[in-house]
Amino acid sequence: MDSCNEEEVPMRLHSAVEYLLHSHSDQLRSIILSPDPKLHYPLFVDYAELMDADPPLARLVFANPTDYLRFFDQAAILAHKRVLKDMVSHEKGVEKKFIHVRFNVCGSPLEFPETFPTIGRVRVKHRGILLTLKGTVIRSGAVKMYEGQRTYQCKKCKHMFPLYPELETRNSITLPSICPSQRSNPCEGTKFLCIENTTVCHDYQEIKIQESTQVLGVGVIPRLILVILQDDLVDIVKAGDDVIITGILTAKWSPDLKDVRCDLDPILIANHVRKTNEMKLEIDIPDDVAMKFKQFWLDFRDTPLKGRNTILQGICPQVFGLFTVKLAVALTLIGGVQHVDASGTKIRGESHLLLVGDPGTGKSQFLKFAAKLSNRSVITTGLGSTSAGLTVTAVKDGGNFISPLLEF
Repeated sequence: MDSCNEEEVPMRLHSAVEYLLHSHSDQLRSIILSPDPKLHYPLFVDYAELMDADPPLARLVFANPTDYLRFFDQAAILAHKRVLKDMVSHEKGVEKKFIHVRFNVCGSPLEFPETFPTIGRVRVKHRGILLTLKGTVIRSGAVKMYEGQRTYQCKKCKHMFPLYPELETRNSITLPSICPSQRSNPCEGTKFLCIENTTVCHDYQEIKIQESTQVLGVGVIPRLILVILQDDLVDIVKAGDDVIITGILTAKWSPDLKDVRCDLDPILIANHVRKTNEMKLEIDIPDDVAMKFKQFWLDFRDTPLKGRNTILQGICPQVFGLFTVKLAVALTLIGGVQHVDASGTKIRGESHLLLVGDPGTGKSQFLKFAAKLSNRSVITTGLGSTSAGLTVTAVKDGGNFISPLLEF
C-alpha cells in the first residue's frame, strides 16, 4: 500500500487478524472444514460491527477500499491459518488459498445518501470510496476467466512483488518504473522478470443494473451502470432480481473505434451483493395477520364476490374504478398452477397481460403497482427498449453471442 509505511501495515494487519479471529471464528472454521482447497470462499463481515470494534480500520476500508479490501483478504488467510493450527487432531481441516472478505453495510452509516446514492446521481466524487447502489438486474453476461494477479521479481535486488490488472486500461498490467521494495537503501532497479506459475486467475462476470422506477419522477428515464462480479459472486443473481451492491466505483476505457472519441465508462467492482427480493420471500406472516385473513373470508363466506371486490379495491387504489382491469392484473400477479401432460410437456400456469388504452387511462400506474408488488420484476418503457421491441434477443458480449438475454 502506497499510503502506509512499513510499521503501520503489520500493526493494521494484526488488528484485522485479531478482529476476524474474535468475531468470525465460526465462519473461519466452516471454511477450513470445506474439502475443496481451490474454491474461492466468502467471509461475511458487518461494517457496523467493524466500526464499533475498530473505528480507524473501518474508516480506512471506506476511504481506501482498493487497498484495504485486498488487505482484509490477506488478513482472512492469516486468521484461517491460525484457526487451522489450533484445531484438534481429529478434525480434518484443509488450508485454503482464496478467502474474500465481503462487507455488508446494512445498518451502518454508509446507508446515508452520500454513500448510498441512486444510480442516476453517481458522480466523480464517489470514485474510490466504498459505495453502495440499489437497482434491478436487467442483464447478466456470461461467466469468463481473467488474470487477476501476476508476480514479478526485480533482477537487481531479487525483490518479489505482485501486480494487479487495471480496469481503466481494460485489464492490462503496467510494470512500475522502479523497484517497489521499501528498504533503507533504495534498489532503484528498472528491469523485472515475471515468475512462472504465479498467475492467479479469477471468475469474472458483468451484469447491468437499472435504478428502480419507483423512486423516479415523471418522464425520467432509468439510468444503468455496469457491475463486475468476481469469484464467489458470479452467477448468484439473474435478470429481474432486486439487488443492493456494495463495491468500488471506477471506470474503464470504451472500445477503440476509428474516428470515435474514447470515453471512460463508469463501472462498479462488487464486493458484496444482497438480493432484496429474497428478503420479501423470507418475511414471516404474524399469526394475527393470518387470523385476519381467515376472518376476512369467514365474513364473506356467503358472498365471496363481495370479498373479491373488496380485495380489488386495494389493487392500484390511486386509479378509480376499472374493476375488470384490476381483476386481470391481480390474476396475472397471483399466477396459476403448472401442469405436466402425459408426454411430459410442461404447461406454465402464469399468463401474459396486454393493456391497451388511450393516454392518461392509468396503464403506467398498473405497471408500477405490479412491479412493486412482484418479488422479481423489471420495468421498462418504449424509450428504454431496442428497436426490436420488448423481446428476448441474442446480444453480442465480448465476441460471443449470448442467448437468450433480456435487453431493455
